[in-house]
Amino acid sequence: MSKIFGLPSIIFLFLISLSAPALSEDPTRKARIIIDESVVSIERIREENMSTPKLENALKKAKGVLIIPSYYKAGIFIGGSYGDGVLLRRDKTGGFSDPAFYRMTSGSLGLQLGMQSSEVMFLILTSRGMQAVIDDKFKFGANVGISVGPAGVGVEGATTTNIGRDIVAYSRNAGLFAGGGLEGSIIRPRKDLNAAVYGVSNSQPSSIISKNNLVYAERLRNALTSQIYYSSPQVK
Repeated sequence: MSKIFGLPSIIFLFLISLSAPALSEDPTRKARIIIDESVVSIERIREENMSTPKLENALKKAKGVLIIPSYYKAGIFIGGSYGDGVLLRRDKTGGFSDPAFYRMTSGSLGLQLGMQSSEVMFLILTSRGMQAVIDDKFKFGANVGISVGPAGVGVEGATTTNIGRDIVAYSRNAGLFAGGGLEGSIIRPRKDLNAAVYGVSNSQPSSIISKNNLVYAERLRNALTSQIYYSSPQVK
């Protein structure tokens, strides 16, 4: 007799998978996919915010950018989230560095039910915020405040006194998720991907983001520096 898995079963399997390593994953191929998906996410988020110059102004001032092109959330009272992405730092020419690979994860208790996929772009506005993310393990709300941009809903800001001063987050969501936010989420380097792309001896994020030699990342860097003009809302 065949059985059809319901939403609770799917969510349960998803939560189990958060702790399971991807043993068969080709790290180089995975890294290329993350870069390609990050390009698409940057273009989508920038285009969605063309009605206001806020994002573009913040991007011009940003010390760095962290893009999580697919941030998956699922929960049945106990929630779990994860997503892989890239961190780039502004260089002296006004462009951006090579991408260092990171993973964002979180777990939470409370009233929450559903599944959701988000695209998130963090604009890091201060040197303090940049250094906090570069560090081996960064936790939202612990030492750097988060304010949320107007693109999308469901990604909530941390409630710290530094809100809005260090990092601004913009997101696009697909799906429905009741409850949860960014508070308590952890970002740490994907050491396996960094080593696969840059070599073990050059896999430290601080070393990676001090260069811009990776040819495959050219489209990613261009996606952050290309000109885009906001269109003022039409007055009727």
